[in-house]
Amino acid sequence: MHYSWEYTVKAILFFLISLLLTLLITPMVIRLAIKYNCIDNPGKRSFHKNPTPRWGGLAFFIGVLPIFLFIEMNRQIASYLIASFLLITMGGIDDWKPLGWKIKLLGSILATTIVIFGGEVIIYHIGSYSFFGKVSLEMLSTPFTYLSVIGVTNAINLIDGLNGLASGVSLIAFLFIGIAAHLSGNHVLGLMAIAFIGALAGFLRYNFPKARIFMGDSGSLFLGFSLAVFSILLTQDERFHIEPMFPVMVLLIPIFDTLRIMLVRAFKLRNPFKADKIHLHHLLVRRGFSSVSTVIFFWSLTFIYGLIAISMIKMTSTPYLVVVLLNFFILSLFAHSLGRRRRK
Repeated sequence: MHYSWEYTVKAILFFLISLLLTLLITPMVIRLAIKYNCIDNPGKRSFHKNPTPRWGGLAFFIGVLPIFLFIEMNRQIASYLIASFLLITMGGIDDWKPLGWKIKLLGSILATTIVIFGGEVIIYHIGSYSFFGKVSLEMLSTPFTYLSVIGVTNAINLIDGLNGLASGVSLIAFLFIGIAAHLSGNHVLGLMAIAFIGALAGFLRYNFPKARIFMGDSGSLFLGFSLAVFSILLTQDERFHIEPMFPVMVLLIPIFDTLRIMLVRAFKLRNPFKADKIHLHHLLVRRGFSSVSTVIFFWSLTFIYGLIAISMIKMTSTPYLVVVLLNFFILSLFAHSLGRRRRK
């Protein structure tokens, strides 16, 4: 009971530190981005009408850093921080002077390599299933980890198309990862997730509904990478039992949207990494939904998926898989209907 009270105090403290620091830093980052002309000018794929500073990712990255001064440093956390610095630096440069998708993909691969071989952040198994028991990946562990981390990293990057969409979905995902971490006894991970919640709450003050700053690739790559690493730390430590399908359920929207557009682009023989306007949020806006209502819709869906994931936290991965596949099917029909109606 004493420890629970101590944990609660720490959680509130880290939340407030991250929140206040991000609120304080963001205006400075806005001025810095304007000074160095790191500006997102409206284009064909844009929903904003006015030139808007980037580098918002730098603000909430600084916002979460203080927690690492108060938790025990180990190989996993150290490698995660080094890889995060790499992504923030690369993303910040890309926000200022575009590097191209090949360089960003290479950076994601390098960051993933750092956490895999530097911190042993590896997906060893994909959960327990009714008839198969615990499914271990064995020699496929490392390649599957590369695929998963790079996939989630770029999934958050790809949904960053409306004010507050990527930051809000990420905040809700960190919320449920934090809850699951606490319930499983993984208190260090829970506190790290809380720091992200505070930082993103502070950032949203400047990013939604009207954006005074965008997170840019510096922010979306960092968030996606962090969610991927946290998901592995949540589910692969034998001391704390959380099924690997839990974070898949929580991150269902960005995972589904990324898989869908990659398949559509491949089917149409297009470059899978070339930007277009076929994301779910694009389709909804074209159907007449406002940007704000579209973002709130995806926030709500993510929150519902998080609640479902928490409600099944003591189950095996089988019910998670059933719910994920069912919702993939429903979302596919939804996306298809939006596309058909748009062409009429």
